[in-house]
Order: sequence, then structure tokens, then C-alpha cells
Amino acid sequence: MLFFSLGTVPLMFGLGTVSSLLTGTFKQRMLQVSGVLVMFLGILMLSRGLNLSGINLAYASTSTANAGNIASIKGETQVVETTLQSGRYQPIVVQKGIPVKWTIRAAENDLNGCNNPITIPQYNTQIELVPGDNVIEFTPQETGKITYTCWMGMISSTITVVDDLSDISEKDLAPSPGAYFPRGGCCAKGTGETAN
Repeated sequence: MLFFSLGTVPLMFGLGTVSSLLTGTFKQRMLQVSGVLVMFLGILMLSRGLNLSGINLAYASTSTANAGNIASIKGETQVVETTLQSGRYQPIVVQKGIPVKWTIRAAENDLNGCNNPITIPQYNTQIELVPGDNVIEFTPQETGKITYTCWMGMISSTITVVDDLSDISEKDLAPSPGAYFPRGGCCAKGTGETAN
């Protein structure tokens, strides 16, 4: 807290001094812009907080789950594989009631402080990823979309649970909200590229 105050107090004094030197009209406009900026940041932080709770209200991506992200049933288990990218997660599609073995392949240079660890709030699970294959196992009991996110709620995607993998509709493959961090911020290496 000491370092926080040492870093912010001079800035606050500086802003106070500068604002006292501004003219009335310009000062009024700056206050309006500041108010809008504070509201925008509040909405952004609320969205990230909801992501961490498993409620995804984030920006829509134009990506869809491709064939590689749809689970295949092998014996009594369904398996699905995805590849971790530095600033985005890939959506997956699985079937209800069958144990899932989800393998996330992670290259060492794609792991960073933004995308690791992954959390699945609905399952109260947090997974610390390591270079190589990371296996996540769970059994989905209800159909619908399950949000998974980074530990900060900035990068997120979905696990779509369907009744039957052989009968997947276009709705099941619809774009997943928040599949990537859309402005290239945090540790993302792009400026709004979609997940494949």
C-alpha cells in the first residue's frame, strides 16, 4: 500500500494542479470525457468479473468451433484437443453425460501471465498449464454453454454441451462470446484476430 500511495499521490497532485490552470470550458469538457471513461472502465471490469463467475457477456467473436474442436467418442470417454494461443482460447463442443478428456497443447512461448491458469467457474476448477499436453477431465451433466476464462477474466471462450454429438446444429457452432481479448491488450499478440 505504501508503494501504491507513493506512485499515485504525485500523479493526483499533478492532475489537481493542471486542472486548476485549465479554462472553464475546457475543464468542463475534460470532466465529461473523464466521466465517460470511468463508466466505460466500470462496465469493462464488471464484464471481466462476470466472466470469472461463469457468466460471459464479453465481446462476440466471429469464430466457430471447427471440426478439430468437436469431441469424438472413444469407448466410454469423449476426447477433444485444442491448441493454446497466447491471447485467445478455442471453443469446444462436447456431449452431455459422457466423461470428457480435453487435451490443451501449449507451446512454452504461448504461455504467459494472461492466459495461464485457466479457470472453469461452473466446475470450480483452475488448471495451471505447462508446456506440452495438459489434460482436463470432467463430465458435463447439462446442455448449454459453459464459460472458461483466464484467471483475470480477460480471455474467455466456451464449452458447448449438446445432447448428441452426431446431431450438432448451426446454433451449437455459433460464435462464442469473448473467445479472445479483442483489442490486442493484455498479453494478446494481435488486434482482434479471431480464434480458429
